[in-house]
Amino acid sequence: MASGDSLLVFDSFSNRPPAVDYASVDLRNGFVVLDFDDTIDEMALFLSTLPSQYGGGQFEVLVTWTSSTATTGIAKLRVETTRIMSGVSLDSLPPADGTADLTVSAPATNGELATSQSVPINTGGAAAGDLLLVGVTRLASDVVDTLVGDLEFVSLEVREA
Repeated sequence: MASGDSLLVFDSFSNRPPAVDYASVDLRNGFVVLDFDDTIDEMALFLSTLPSQYGGGQFEVLVTWTSSTATTGIAKLRVETTRIMSGVSLDSLPPADGTADLTVSAPATNGELATSQSVPINTGGAAAGDLLLVGVTRLASDVVDTLVGDLEFVSLEVREA
């Protein structure tokens, strides 16, 4: 697989919310979005099998989102990837293999889509056929995050870097 090729794509319906502090489901003009609050760190989780054409390179993640009301400010997101191999217990998952923080600026108009891309993320030796868990967290508690109102998640794409 070539660098930049798409491996996995997730929309809001693909979310597997954690037990606590999860992004909530909302509608924006008929589109299902995940709302990440501006007062608490909230997370969304996505799980899929890495396709057979995955060549073993690093990951880059593209997050497409908008804001519920804000047209100024910055949101801070953390993207984490975790390889889940055969034999791993779902009751005690390993720590993330790779992490990247993104600082993203509000779109000029609320509702306008923005796509933010991560730096290359370590894979932990992931291989085709492994399960990949991707977590997205809005770090609302971080001093850098000044975006007032919800960050509305639309989709996430994982590419081979």
